[in-house]
Amino acid sequence: MLLHIDKVLTKDDCRAILDALDAPALWRDGKATAMGGARAVKDNQQADAASPAAKGVLSKIEAALAAHPVFKAAAQPASFARLALNRYGEGMAYGDHVDAPYIDGTRTDLSFTVFLTEPDEYEGGALVVDNAGHEDAIRGAAGSVVLYPSSSLHRVEEVTSGARIACIGWVKSRIRSSEQRALVFELETALADLKTVGAPLGVYNRLLNLRNNLLRTFGD
Repeated sequence: MLLHIDKVLTKDDCRAILDALDAPALWRDGKATAMGGARAVKDNQQADAASPAAKGVLSKIEAALAAHPVFKAAAQPASFARLALNRYGEGMAYGDHVDAPYIDGTRTDLSFTVFLTEPDEYEGGALVVDNAGHEDAIRGAAGSVVLYPSSSLHRVEEVTSGARIACIGWVKSRIRSSEQRALVFELETALADLKTVGAPLGVYNRLLNLRNNLLRTFGD
């Protein structure tokens, strides 16, 4: 399941983050963090995660994701494996690759990209994800998130002008199976809709109990 989630960060949040990252010395060659064959196709920059600026930004983004109801319902996060900040300047790209099954000892079930620059600030640079046999090309609005299985083949196409800055990361889900996770997300979405329309409490509670029991059954 590939999911677009809008407005996880506000436009003001994104502008403040970009201002905090506006220091050339903050950025390093992204090849240093690539594993295996990915190193040969990776051409980008990555922010020094140990810097105070990057630490503050990553903490803010992780908190926003952890608090967002749609992200929580779709990912069922147990923990974040890692978050990182990357930058693609003119001529940079990241060829087809798959993510590692474990990062920092944590299983990676889901990958995500948080777009920080608006799509009209650069050309090219689409995130292209193999989604059940067809390719989705995404250039998201600043503050939006794309969430997809970490098993997906994906790439970032060449930036032909401007610069594309984003946060990427990986999640260990409480539900290992993507099919079971999708079922729970459908139910979570239905519960949210029922609350919005003011469904009878008895109906809502029966579905809530079903959701809770599915989490008990499917959960690691």
